[in-house]
Amino acid sequence: MANLAVILKKMGKEISGFDCQEEFITDSLLKKNKVKVLNDLNFLPSAVDLVVYSAAHQGRENPLVKEAVNRGIKTISQPQLINELMKDYRTKIAVCGCHGKTTTTSLLAYALLKLKKQPTYLAGVPYFNSLAGADYFINKKDYFVVEADEYGVSPPNDLTSKFLFLTPDWIIATNIDYDHPDVYRNLEEVKTAFYKFFHKADLILNLDDPLQAEFIRKYSGNKKIITYGFSSSADYQIVDWQTTDDGVFFNLKKIGQFKISLFGFHNVLNATAVIALLIELGNSPASVKKIIEKFSGAKRRMEVVYNNNNFTLVDDYAHHPREIEATIKGLRERYPKRRLILIFQPHTFSRTERLLIDFQKSLSLADITFVLPIFGSAREQENDYKISSKDIAKATDKIYYIESTQDLLNKVEQIIKPDDVIVTMGAGDVYRLAEEIKKRIEKRKKHFGKKNCFKTDLDIKKDVDLKPFNTLKMSAAAEYFFEAKTRDDLIKGKKLALKQNLPLLVIGGGSNIALLNDKINGLVIKNSYQKLEVIEEKDGYVLILVSSGYPVARLITLSIENGWSGLEYHHGLPGTVGGAIYMNSKWTRPLTYFSDNLLYAYLVDDNGKIKKANKEYFQFAYDFSILQKTKEIVLEAGFRLKKDSKERIKKRAADVLKYRKKTQPLGVFSCGCFFKNPGNISAGYLIDQAGLKGFSVGDYFVSPVHANFIINRGNGKKEDILQLLDIIKSKVKKKFNIDLEEEVIII
Repeated sequence: MANLAVILKKMGKEISGFDCQEEFITDSLLKKNKVKVLNDLNFLPSAVDLVVYSAAHQGRENPLVKEAVNRGIKTISQPQLINELMKDYRTKIAVCGCHGKTTTTSLLAYALLKLKKQPTYLAGVPYFNSLAGADYFINKKDYFVVEADEYGVSPPNDLTSKFLFLTPDWIIATNIDYDHPDVYRNLEEVKTAFYKFFHKADLILNLDDPLQAEFIRKYSGNKKIITYGFSSSADYQIVDWQTTDDGVFFNLKKIGQFKISLFGFHNVLNATAVIALLIELGNSPASVKKIIEKFSGAKRRMEVVYNNNNFTLVDDYAHHPREIEATIKGLRERYPKRRLILIFQPHTFSRTERLLIDFQKSLSLADITFVLPIFGSAREQENDYKISSKDIAKATDKIYYIESTQDLLNKVEQIIKPDDVIVTMGAGDVYRLAEEIKKRIEKRKKHFGKKNCFKTDLDIKKDVDLKPFNTLKMSAAAEYFFEAKTRDDLIKGKKLALKQNLPLLVIGGGSNIALLNDKINGLVIKNSYQKLEVIEEKDGYVLILVSSGYPVARLITLSIENGWSGLEYHHGLPGTVGGAIYMNSKWTRPLTYFSDNLLYAYLVDDNGKIKKANKEYFQFAYDFSILQKTKEIVLEAGFRLKKDSKERIKKRAADVLKYRKKTQPLGVFSCGCFFKNPGNISAGYLIDQAGLKGFSVGDYFVSPVHANFIINRGNGKKEDILQLLDIIKSKVKKKFNIDLEEEVIII
């Protein structure tokens, strides 16, 4: 209703509205646009031509609406008025679905704005982050984008689905699920409403959703149906996807690779739906690709509201079990193995009662969940229900019922520790806790990551656990630690270590190290220096300068996009450019080294001086570079890459990734191949023939896919991996009389 009021205001209408005095997320939007808010819910002004009502606060039965009827003032429901506004537009687009429609609507509106289509849009949040300050209403009648709500128009008297009042030209559907038990008795009724809506327009449907697939099979109308999803039958088929630190890369068959700055399987589907419609509307895949990457998300949709000193606070609107599960999975991908503390506020008694078991299951996916009292709806009476948040907490000892805000804040302050991800979640007012939680984090931080006594402007911490910074997920306390985000940070770090006579360890992606000691003495630098510059470009080649902290995966993706050949055989390689040079990373089909295309690099030597070294200086060999002896730090590296067809490069990269997936365990806690190949014999073959595939000690085990990979189930102990390594070496020695040597860096 707040968004609708703003659109009407910008159309030149005189607008006022009624609301309770309690602070809410829409208040700033209304104030900014000078929409008059009245708090007397018993007084209707005299100078009124039209009264618009929503499903909240009794809908058409609200006393103010009844007063308007008695006075002969015209009344209209929210969806009816939206439809009247839409009628003037050439292309009307509605986004529906039980979950994900706000993000999808926001992304679509954002993309159309960036494509200079100047849409008017109406989404279910007061603004979305990527479009803060952008106009809701533009006086151009080409596109109208609306989030189409399946809720009833005026419960309990009129349960007609709100979206059935709309007459769009296109409909995007994300999913069909059971929700709103105060409107729908069962899933069949929800399905019937959606199917009725689907007959109104051309469709973009999710073929992975069983109920949408059912509709397609039974449909006999004349509307166009375009499908998307992972299904091989989809018109826009998602063939693979990969999560990185700053978003998700995914490929659409026969179209190309896309990136979104969002996280989670569900957002890959949401983005694909938008891409499909934009292309169907005549936009090129290349133009769409450039735009959607920059969309940072909708307000209260996995929104990072605080991120400082190893603590992260996220806010999310999820209020249905399926949404909770999707959000938690997305957060797990974004923050792998960081502890997830969830603060959940159930929304409506009816939903909590009908979906109790599903709530218990989804909320158990977090490491710790605190459940607040139910945030009731104005349409419900608490006394009519025999349900409370205590019933959710009965499921498992991972879920705790907290009765008061003060108790919650005290509990959070007691238990939080570095690397925690804290999430406020729900459709009520739980988001208002963010400021207080920030204060408790700041207060608690005094006990963690204390600054050292060095006179430096570097943000150095003491006794930091390195578990989040290595792919084998091994704990070890760094005596001193800081994250280098710039070239200058790396130089200063090296000089500080020299000045203080400290041992120095630089970690990139942490994909080729095993932390076998409980404490790492000296200074540990996490290299997050990321920069790429095109130095020279000619017809046949390009010269690029890449920083040492640049992720290899990101570099290769960029190379494929630009038609730069030479690195694609390292597709799927974890870690950073600096680490790949340090270890001279290789691929065997065909045999290629990461250093093959290297021309030179800038280094910090053992005197803290900067020098430029050509390729010959590194003395590259199998799993070796001179850096392993000199301990110099790579700042940037220059690569000469050939220009080639994007399709050929992409094909080679895809073949590599396909082979990796077939022969190597992916998506696990591992540091890659653990032992060097002795001569021409595969270390993995030797370990396999020694009968050790799948062999485990505690949480560490030999991969059943590739025997040279050691995997941590998540909580492996130091003594377990040491015992496992001893067994592997002794059995291979006994059977083949070969001494295995570690390929990974042992620390």
